[in-house]
Amino acid sequence: MSIELVNVGVAQLKIASSPVILRTILGSCVGICIYDRNKKMGGLAHVLLSKATNDSQPEKFAETAIPALIEQLLRQGCKRDFMTAKIAGGASMFKFASQTPLGLIGENNISMTKKILEEKKIPIVGEDTGGSVGRVIDFFLEDGRLKVKAGGHEEYYYKV
Repeated sequence: MSIELVNVGVAQLKIASSPVILRTILGSCVGICIYDRNKKMGGLAHVLLSKATNDSQPEKFAETAIPALIEQLLRQGCKRDFMTAKIAGGASMFKFASQTPLGLIGENNISMTKKILEEKKIPIVGEDTGGSVGRVIDFFLEDGRLKVKAGGHEEYYYKV
C-alpha cells in the first residue's frame, strides 16, 4: 500500500484518513494537528496570524481556522472525546525588537492556538513551538505521530 503525502500550504487546512501524511513548512506560522485516534483521521491547519481581520479567508487565522478544522472533522464522523492536538511553529523569524508587532507574530500565534484549543476542549499532547528556526512537520494519520524537523534535528511526538 502506498502512502500519500499531502502538502498543506500557508493559510490552508486539510483533513484526511490513514495512511495519509500531512506536511507543511512553518516559520512564525503555527501548524495545528488534530487527530481522532479511533477513526485514524485528522487534519492540519497552517495558520498565518492569530486574530481574524476583515480578510475573507478564515484558514489564515488561528481563531477561525481551528474551529473550522474541528467542524470538518466532526462532519466526517470524528468524535471530540477522541480528539487530541499537537502544535508546532511560532518561531521568531524576523530580526525585530521582540515588543514590536512583527516581533510577536510567533508568540501571538502560539498563545491564540492554545487558547482556542482549550476553549474547544481539545487537549494538546505534543508541542514544538517558539525558538528562532523554521520547521518542517509531517503528521502521520496511521497513528497520530508528529515528526518535526528543525535546525538539522528530527523529533517525534507519539502521544495520542
